[in-house]
Amino acid sequence: MYHRVLAAVIVPFFALAAPAQTSPPPTDPAPSLSAPLPNIQTVIAHVRARSLALESLRKNYICTMTLTADEFSSNGSKKTHTDQYQAFYVNNTEVFQHLSHDGKPLSPGEAQKEQDRVDKLVAKLKSQNQKPDKDEVLITASGLLKVASFSNPRREIINNRPTLVFDYTGNASAKADDLGEEVMRRLSGTLWIDEHDDALLRFKGTLQENFHVGGGLLVNIRKGSWFDSTFAPVNGEIWFPSQTTAHIDGRFLLLKGFNANGLQAFTDYRKLKTSVTILPGTEVLQNPDPPAPEPATSPSAPKY
Repeated sequence: MYHRVLAAVIVPFFALAAPAQTSPPPTDPAPSLSAPLPNIQTVIAHVRARSLALESLRKNYICTMTLTADEFSSNGSKKTHTDQYQAFYVNNTEVFQHLSHDGKPLSPGEAQKEQDRVDKLVAKLKSQNQKPDKDEVLITASGLLKVASFSNPRREIINNRPTLVFDYTGNASAKADDLGEEVMRRLSGTLWIDEHDDALLRFKGTLQENFHVGGGLLVNIRKGSWFDSTFAPVNGEIWFPSQTTAHIDGRFLLLKGFNANGLQAFTDYRKLKTSVTILPGTEVLQNPDPPAPEPATSPSAPKY
């Protein structure tokens, strides 16, 4: 149950690509912290603009997402489950294909059912008939820019690279166009931006008030629930999610309370051939350029 809440309600994936490195990483001596700080809104807008300009790069990649969830009962006992997914983009929308549960591959029947689901979803995305899931919460820097106020700009040196750091608080009076922005109006936290690449490096937030999905009939997420996500460069041309940790406290369908911790790990990014049209039954080919090494146990690319 918690997997369903984490994956479909609270932070399924941060859809933010970042630009390629245009300059070599800093070398010793360490960059100065005394340089003038840029305008906050200008920085966020630049990150968003560069991200949108490079969205086409995302469809060239596929990765493995592993979701580990610890669910605590009222008596303090804990259940831990792990699910593995293959993640890729179709028409700028991420698709997650379930591969295994608690280290065991899906049964043939489950795998076929999941394959049919993904085939239908990919077909809809390719035909541009797929509408956003009304219960999905997608938290992005571009959405945060719209509904949050930023303060306390500063600069840190992380991995010997200058990093801009901002605090933010959601603006309750800002207009929200989807559930993701509704959540972000209730968040406060901090974001880190790699100054050389205009790339989101880290993004964390805490819910400042209770949040309801379906008027509270579907899900109630309690104040104090939090997430913390990090990003990393891939192949020197794009930044992708690396890891998300989260704690969610709430109630599901007014029947069962949940108090759980979750970890999403994004690994094994592989580059695919850019000229392939992704449709059910179409085989994805490897990029003719040398790709990043793939572990022997990595799942095969989807045949779309």
